[in-house]
Parts: sequence; C-alpha cells; structure tokens
Amino acid sequence: MNTAQDNYIGHPENLNHIYAPLILRLGDADDKLVYDKLRSAENGLFVSDEIYGQLKELIKSQRPWARIKPEEYDGLIAAHLNGTSINAYGVWVYYPWSRRLVHLLDEGEFVEVRTNRNQYKITRQERDVLAAKKIGIIGLSVGQSIALTLSMERGFGELRLADFDILELSNLNRIRTGVHNLGVPKVVIAAREIAEIDPFLKVTCFFDGLTDANMNEFFTGGGKLDILVDECDGLDIKILARYKARELQIPVVMDTSDRGMLDIERFDLEPGRPLLHGTVTGINPQNIKELSNEDKVPVILQMLGVDNISTRAKASMVEVEQSINTWPQLASSVALGGAAGADACRRILLDQFRASGRYYIDFDEIVSDGRHHTTAAVRENPFQPLTENEMKKLAGQAEPRAGETDVIPAAALISELVRAACAAPSTGNDQPWKWLYQHGTLYLFHDEYRSFSFGDYRKTASYISFGAAYENLHIHALKAGLEPYVKFTGGPNEKLVAAIRFRRVADQKLAKFLEPLDNAIFKRFTNRNQAPKAQIQPDDYDQLATFAGSIPGADFRLFKDEKTLGMLAEIIGFCDRVRLLSKEGHHDFVHHEMRWTSEEAEQTRDGIDIKTLGLSNSQMAALGVIKSEQVIGAINELGGGKALDMLAKRTVSAASALCLITLPKHELKSFFEGGRSMERFWLAATNLGLAIHPLISPLYLFPRVVYGNGEGLDPKFVPILRDLREKFCDITGISDDRAEVFMAKIAVAPEPVLKSHRLPLEKTLIIEG
Repeated sequence: MNTAQDNYIGHPENLNHIYAPLILRLGDADDKLVYDKLRSAENGLFVSDEIYGQLKELIKSQRPWARIKPEEYDGLIAAHLNGTSINAYGVWVYYPWSRRLVHLLDEGEFVEVRTNRNQYKITRQERDVLAAKKIGIIGLSVGQSIALTLSMERGFGELRLADFDILELSNLNRIRTGVHNLGVPKVVIAAREIAEIDPFLKVTCFFDGLTDANMNEFFTGGGKLDILVDECDGLDIKILARYKARELQIPVVMDTSDRGMLDIERFDLEPGRPLLHGTVTGINPQNIKELSNEDKVPVILQMLGVDNISTRAKASMVEVEQSINTWPQLASSVALGGAAGADACRRILLDQFRASGRYYIDFDEIVSDGRHHTTAAVRENPFQPLTENEMKKLAGQAEPRAGETDVIPAAALISELVRAACAAPSTGNDQPWKWLYQHGTLYLFHDEYRSFSFGDYRKTASYISFGAAYENLHIHALKAGLEPYVKFTGGPNEKLVAAIRFRRVADQKLAKFLEPLDNAIFKRFTNRNQAPKAQIQPDDYDQLATFAGSIPGADFRLFKDEKTLGMLAEIIGFCDRVRLLSKEGHHDFVHHEMRWTSEEAEQTRDGIDIKTLGLSNSQMAALGVIKSEQVIGAINELGGGKALDMLAKRTVSAASALCLITLPKHELKSFFEGGRSMERFWLAATNLGLAIHPLISPLYLFPRVVYGNGEGLDPKFVPILRDLREKFCDITGISDDRAEVFMAKIAVAPEPVLKSHRLPLEKTLIIEG
C-alpha cells in the first residue's frame, strides 16, 4: 500500500480537494491490502455490494432476445465468474469523502451495462468515439448541469473542469448538491458526483478557474480539447478563452440559462469566425476584468443582444447591485441548459451538427396558453397641431389696442427676436410655442399638440417655457432699442398665451442690467456632464440670486450643505423612479421626450438626444433596457426600481449647490413669470461658466398630489409622495400656495459636445404680410 492510498483511507489531508476515488482490484496485492485495511476498520465505513444485481444486468444485456427465468441466473452468473470468487470479481471503489466502499463491475462490463439504455440513440461505435474525446468546462452552474448530463450519457473520455469558486448557500437554487457541501470547491462537487456516477471517467479539476497561467494546460495538457463549454461569469475570461479556442480551432458551446439560449461557435470549421458572432468587436478583455456587476451589464447586453433577453432577466439587470446582488439563474433553466449543452456537444463530436449560431428553447413561447402581453392603454393625445387659420382667428379676437408710443418692428427683426425666444428651454425640449406676427403685434400661442405629456400637468410646464421664451425675446429686444410689453391673455383653456407689442426703451437702468445676458441666449444649454464637486465663489451665488430675484415676487433659494443635498437627492431620485414606473410617465419619457439616436434627434429637431445625458455605459445600457413597457411593468410588479433613483443621486453628489425658484400663487401667470426668473438665472450662470442641470421631477409630481389627489399616479406611490412632499417643504421652507417653478443642480463641469436642437423658424413663426 503506497502513501497516497494510506492517506486516502486514513484522515485525508485537505479532503475538500480530493475528488478521485480509489479503484481496487483484489487480484492486485497492494489493492488487496488497502481493501483489507478498509474492511477491518469498519469504523464509519459504508459498504455497498450489489455486484450480483449488476451481473444479472450484464447477462441480460448479453442476451436481449432471451427470456431468462429468475432461477436461471445463479447458474449463468456462476458460469460467467468461471471460478472467480464473487467478492473478488470486478472492482471495489472507495470514495474517501463519503467513506463509501462500493462493489462494481470492472470498466469494460460497467460501461457496457451502464450505457445499455443509450442504444441506439447512441450506438456502441459512437460511444467509443465519444470515449476518446476531451471536453473542457469553465464555470460550474450551468456547467455542472452540462458536466453531469455528459457523464450520464458517457459523452466524453476526459473532462476538465475550471472554477475558482466554492459552494455558497445562494448557489443551491440551481446547483444540484446538498448543504453538506457548503464551502467545498464547485469543481470538486461536480467531479465527485461524476465519480459516483462513473468512477472510470477521467476528470481533472482546475481550482483557480481558467487563468493566463493555466490556460495552455487546460486547453492542451495531455491532448488538445475537442470542445470548450463556456459557462463562466468572468467576461474577460469568456473573451480570452475564445481567442485561445479560435487559435486552436476548438468549437465553443455556451448556454445562457435565459430563454434557453444556446450559442455555438464552430472555430474548428471557421477559424476566422468573429468571437461571439461579432458582438464583442472593440471590447478589450483586459479593460473589463475589474468591472462591477453593474458595469458588466452593457457588455452582457452587447454580447447577448438586448432584444434577445427575457423580460424578467432585463428587469433583474436593472436591479443588479440595487435590490439584488447579481443576475438571477433558475434551476429549471440550468437543467434545460445542461440538456441542450450536452446534446450539442455530443452531436458536434459525432459530426452530426456542423453549424454556428444562436438557438432558443424558450418555454414561454413553446409552452404557451395563448395569452400575450397587452400594453396598458395610455392617454391619446387629444390635440391636433395648431394651424395658421386657428392662430389668425384667435389673434383677430384678441387684437390689443395700439399704444401711442408703440413701434412696429420690421419682419427681419421679429424673426431675429423669435429665434432668440425659441432658444429658451422647454420640458423635454418639446418647444410648445408658435408665433404669429401681424399688424405690429406678436402673438404667442400654445401648441398643445407638442406639449401634451405627463410632465405638463395643468399646463404649468408649458407656461414656464413661455415665460423663458418671452424673457429671451425681451432681453434681445432691449439690445435692439425696443422694449416689449405683454398682454397676458392665457388661461387654462386658451391657446393664445400672450399678445406682445413694442415701444422704445423707457427703463434704461433695466436695459443696462439685462444687457450682459443677451450674450448668453444662444450659448445657454443643459449641462448633465459629471465632474468632481467644485467650490463656487459667494459672489457668483449672489449674482445668480440677483438676476433670479429681479422678477417681482420671485424667490431664489440655495442649498449647499451635504446633509440637505443628500435629503433632496433622495426625494428627487424617488420622484424620478415614480415617473418612470408610472404608465403615462414612462410612455412620455420613451415616446415623447427621448430621442434614442442622434439621427432621430437631427430629424425631429426636438426632444432630448440620449447622448446629451452624459451617462456612463452602464447607465446607457439600463436606459435601453427600461425602454420596454414590459420590463418597467415587471420592475413595478416586483416592487423594484431603486436603480432608477441612482442617476439623480449621482448627479446631486457632484453638485456645488441646488437651487429652487418659486413665485407667489399657484396659477399660470406665476409660472410664466417664474419662467422669466429661471431664464435670467440660467443666462447669468452661463456667463459665469457654471453648469446647470434641471432636477424637476418633484415639481411635476407634487402638484398631482397637492392639487390633483394623486391624479395619473400609481396609487401605491401616493402616500409615499405625500410624506416626501412634507419633507420637501420642511427642507426648502416653502408652502403649498406657491408656484414651484425650477429646481436645478449648480456645478462646474466641462461643456457638452452635443446640445439640444431647435425647430426651424419657419415651423414656429408666421409673419403675415
């Protein structure tokens, strides 16, 4: 008995790394000594001796045509033993991890009996071909299922298993093993179970997983692999392993345990084939090695294709590192992957399948009761685009009386003034204005077809935009020596917002005060770029407050201390979440506000180009996922969505300050004047080189709670929003009777490359005559 054998039968050192059994043949003197020592101890040894039953099966398999009577087996078995003691026949297999000693047929007969029921789905000749094949598996969740299925079918001669991880309790939702194996390396658990199925199969474990150091040994040590099965989580290893497989012309099989997706890459037949069907072009494995689970999401989406992933899986991806630690896997999916992966490996090795591709065994589609997801209805836009005839009719009904000092500007100047007005900000860049110039009066209209949205509750958002547009026109007119004055005609049911006339500048002091802002009209933009928090000089804050407060009644408040900013970030983040989880809010965001490609933004000349959001790759990927109404619906049903808060929290974390502009009375005229205050503030900030990023979701949701009893909101969010409203009022010191116009982040950040487009002037301005 050698030292290794003695170690096995005593108290093995590092038992958690032992996975190969001892195979003892009693005709060998050393093996007989080991066997005798094991049997003599008997302490805690579990002996299983079912060799007689195995011999019966063997004899029956050799005579499938015969109807053997039970009483005939003793004689047939005795003849087969040919004088050999039944105790010494075959092999005794000792499993040190369970202290089991099992009596089995020796390899040839064992294989014959164990694979008998494979006939003729797998013939003996095919079985012998497979017995010469080498398969490598990296990653042992789906990988374990594939390994065990291959072992049961005896679909290989050598199996190499690579995984650095040990079994944890959370793995037991998908890895078939018992709690007694917690803390044991996954490769060992799989190798032991294979050995308990078939002790003659060769299994080699790579305890460090697949690494740069052991890659050559894994792929070519003792002979080149015939197939690589990739089920690892490491994105860098996925790519590096494929580079190696392609170099060695080894086919790769991968199951994703979602929608039964099976990937096959035949590098043996197509050595120039792009990795992962060309989906990882431009991805450097070294750059993704240290990514967090959250930051891996966009890479995974690129690899798998966002449209190919199940709704629940996409919803879960949004929740990664928020309400869940990592992406989910289910035992049923892993079991299906084991079957699909093992079947693909067998057919490839037997040259029964020669294609590359991506294949789906999606039970939701295959085993369906015929019901399909129906998109929840959202409010249809009840408005039609405002026409020239409507505008002229309304203007004719409201033509203001000309003043004695009025000036009638030339059409060219009006075009210049309206162009400045249209440079103003608007909710979702919807640009809700239209203009008509006739008889010396410039009319401002509300095109409700453009502004109809979740964000424009009771038209308040549009009137903020109108106020900002008017202020740009006002400032630009002052530079031309004209002073506009406005007859505010707008009401909740009126499309005509204001009639504007012009006269010579009377208030030279105001003109001088506002003159510097004119230079910023066409430079102003929303800056969502993230940059480290910076200190802003008190004089700059004072200047912003002066300009914002120069509109009568406007109140400008700053919030700079970290605790207050943190509390406001929580409120803003939750309101962002509610907006996106609300049926109409989500529809508005996806279909009304966002432009998902630069080409779309260029074509429409409105909305928000996704590239102007200043998002990281993972945030961009998350946005792409939550475009789906089904995904948002799933997140809502699951009570998730915390990840939807994070963008606001990250934004506020880099803020030098947040500001809030309010005016007395919650009425449309106050929001119009508030838009003027907002624009003066924003133009002043532009001149100071400060970055302004609106954070307005609370100002759009709270009125639905205060004035609309939760109108348009999911009822489950209304009580929470009421509580947050109270906190918001406590933090900011405001009351419900004010018009809450604008809240924004103030920071120092690099200027964005892309800025929002504007509609051509000919689509917004009509000059009669």
